[in-house]
Amino acid sequence: MKMQEPLKDSNGYDIIESLPTPLIVANDQYNILYMNGAAEDFLMISRKNLHQYSLYSFFPKAYDVADLIKKVKAKKRAIVEYEVDIFTYNQIIKPITLYIAPFINNENYITISLHDYSIVKTIEEKESFHKVSRSVANMAALLAHEIKNPLSGIKGAAQLLENSLNENDKELTTLICNEVERIKNLVDRTGVFYNRTLQISDVNIYSVLAHVKKIAENGFASTIPIKTIYDPSLPLIKADKDQLIQVFINLIKNAAEAIGTTRKDGEITLIIGYEPHLVMNISKAKKRVTLPMMIIIRDNGPGISDSIKQRLFEPFVSSRPNGTGLGLALCGKIINDHGGIIDIHSQKGKTDIKIFLPLTGF
Repeated sequence: MKMQEPLKDSNGYDIIESLPTPLIVANDQYNILYMNGAAEDFLMISRKNLHQYSLYSFFPKAYDVADLIKKVKAKKRAIVEYEVDIFTYNQIIKPITLYIAPFINNENYITISLHDYSIVKTIEEKESFHKVSRSVANMAALLAHEIKNPLSGIKGAAQLLENSLNENDKELTTLICNEVERIKNLVDRTGVFYNRTLQISDVNIYSVLAHVKKIAENGFASTIPIKTIYDPSLPLIKADKDQLIQVFINLIKNAAEAIGTTRKDGEITLIIGYEPHLVMNISKAKKRVTLPMMIIIRDNGPGISDSIKQRLFEPFVSSRPNGTGLGLALCGKIINDHGGIIDIHSQKGKTDIKIFLPLTGF
């Protein structure tokens, strides 16, 4: 059956084809008969190969899409489901809001529209994160000014006191000096949150990830295979190359630590793709910006706890007992400074950290 056949009698075909919302038409055997260009981009498949797919190709086995379609046909009205997981061609998990409705001209067909739930939620949270980021920068400056000077005095006094103590008591002054140094190091680490001017240039995202991949393979992820899935046709972006390298090193290192060094089937996947329909308001630029550049860091580790998933990029939040919670917070700040967003989707055995960036800055 040709792709356009379900719509051949419809004068609105051109309109449907140009809609930015992903739209699918399927029959009562759950075979996909048609999808518009937006759905093709969203699911990352070519419409030339539609005959290879059914609706079951894109939904988890546990999700009974057939039952939902039966309800739509029985009630003869649309049904909406929120936070439904769908798989793209590259097995990227996307939480969506799912609209299923009867097809007007043929009761054997149904229409399905897909709305990216995670992106909507992430955009709503972006302004809140931006405020937190500014607060952390101010806090870091305060810590540096108000704490480091007294710390130097405390350490100096402890070292002077040490000269008049016996060997047993010197252990206490050594402890004081060590703890002062630890606090000083923590304050220094918060210094990365100071507001720094981005050094913007034309950046090849492929070379950035290739560079970081090489660092990982020769260092912290030397025992873990790193796969790549790249759309080869994407242009340069306007960004701070060094800061992006810092972001991806942190994210891949976290993925490697989540997998661990003893797991034999551990794997990290780096994905570069194109998301043409994601647009958001950038308040400081006072304009709407498209965020088509999509980079995904995927691992098959244990997943992220629901209790911290939504707060993972906030300062001092960490999933590791010995983590400071500053590395990922810095990643969030850098991407936020670039006008982008970070989205997390995690389940047992699979975590996707998605980064969306503008091509031209803002």
